[in-house]
Amino acid sequence: MAPDAPAPVDFKTLFEKSMGNYLLLDPDLRIVAASDGYCRATGMVRDDAMGRGIFEVFTDDTSRAEADGVTNLRASLERVQRLRRPDTMAVQRYDLPRPAREGGGFQVRYWSPLNAPVLDEDGTLLWIIHRAHDVTRSVMNPDTDISRSRMGREQDLVIARLRAANEQLAELESMRAGLLQMSRLNTIAMMASALAHDVSQPLTAARNYLSALRRGRDAFGPEKTEELFSKLALQIERAGEIVKGLRTLMAASSTVHKPENVAAVIGGAARLAESTVKAAGAALTVNIDPGLPKVPLDPVQVQQCVLNLITNAAEAMRGRPVRAIDVAATLSGGALKVEVADTGPGLPDDIVQRLYEPFATTKFINMGLGLPICRQIVREHQGAFTVSPNIPAGTIVAFTIPLAGNGRATAS
Repeated sequence: MAPDAPAPVDFKTLFEKSMGNYLLLDPDLRIVAASDGYCRATGMVRDDAMGRGIFEVFTDDTSRAEADGVTNLRASLERVQRLRRPDTMAVQRYDLPRPAREGGGFQVRYWSPLNAPVLDEDGTLLWIIHRAHDVTRSVMNPDTDISRSRMGREQDLVIARLRAANEQLAELESMRAGLLQMSRLNTIAMMASALAHDVSQPLTAARNYLSALRRGRDAFGPEKTEELFSKLALQIERAGEIVKGLRTLMAASSTVHKPENVAAVIGGAARLAESTVKAAGAALTVNIDPGLPKVPLDPVQVQQCVLNLITNAAEAMRGRPVRAIDVAATLSGGALKVEVADTGPGLPDDIVQRLYEPFATTKFINMGLGLPICRQIVREHQGAFTVSPNIPAGTIVAFTIPLAGNGRATAS
C-alpha cells in the first residue's frame, strides 16, 4: 500500500504564525502579510493593516523634532526597490503609539531593521520582506553582556554597509570621470567634423578664385603677383591640411572593443542617471534579457550613449502627468538591441530628421549634441540607430550592435 501523499503546505499560515517580527510588502510598499510576532511587537491589528501603505499604518511621533524613523525606513525600502538587494539598517528609534486605555502618547522603542527583496527568475521585484527586531532592552540597558554583544554586531553591520557604500561611490566616480572624458572627446569630434565640413567649402572656393586671379596676374605685375599668390596658396593649403588632419584624428578611435557584460554596462549607465531621473520625478525600469551573451563593444562609449538617451527622455517628460522611462536590452537578428522608451510628448517628424544633424537646437537635445553623439557611437560599433513613436505617447530611441564583431580591434 502506497504511503499517503503529504498534505500541501500552507505557506500563508506558516508566515502568519511565525514568532519572528516579519512584514511582507508589495512593490508599492503596501502591506500584504504580517506575522503574529510582528503584530504583537508593534501592536498592529492585521486585518486593519492589510492593503494599506506601510507609512499609513506607522507614522513618526510628531512631538519629537528629531524623529526620523519614517525617513530612514523609506530610504532603505527605496534602495531595495532600486538595487534589488537586502538592506540592513542601523538601529532606529521608532516609537509606537500607546493605547488610549494606557494613557495614549508614544512608547519608546528601538529596532534593528532588515529589508530584503523577493525576486522572480527574471529579477523582477515581487515582494519586500521587512524584519524589525526589537532591541529596546539592549539600547536602554547597554551595560549587559548581551547588549554589548548585540551593539557590537550592529556596529559591524554599519561599518560593512558604509564600506560597501564607499566602494560603490568610488566605482560611480570612476565611471563618471570616464564618461565625462568620453563626452568631451565626442563633443570635440562632432565639432571638428562640422568645422571641417563647413571650412572645406570656402577653401575650395578660395582655390578657384586663386586660379582665376593667377590667370590674370599680368595686370598686377607677374613676379610680385606670383609671389603673393604662391604664399597665399601655401597658407590656404596648409589650413586645409590642418583641418583635414584634425578631422582624421577625431574620426579615428584608439579604443578596443572587447566582449562585455551588457547588464553591467547598462546597469552602470542607469545608476549614473538616477539623480537626473529623480529630479524629473520620473520612474526608471531596466529589463535585460538574462540570456544575453557578452557583446564586443566599448563600455564607456555605450554607457555614454545610454546615459544620453535616459537624460534626454527625463528632460522631455518634465511636467507630464505620466513620467516613465523603460530601458530594454534583447537579442534581435544576431545583434544586441537596446531601446529607451519614454512617455513624453513625442517628436514631430521634422524634428526627428533634425536630431541627426550636429548642433540641431531643440529643447529635446542638450546643446544639440546628445543624439548625434549617440548616433556616432553606434556607427563606430557598426550598428543601427532609430527614433520612432511610443504608442500612445512618447518616443522610442533604439540602437543595435552586432554580436559577431564590428570590424574594430577586439580583445578576448
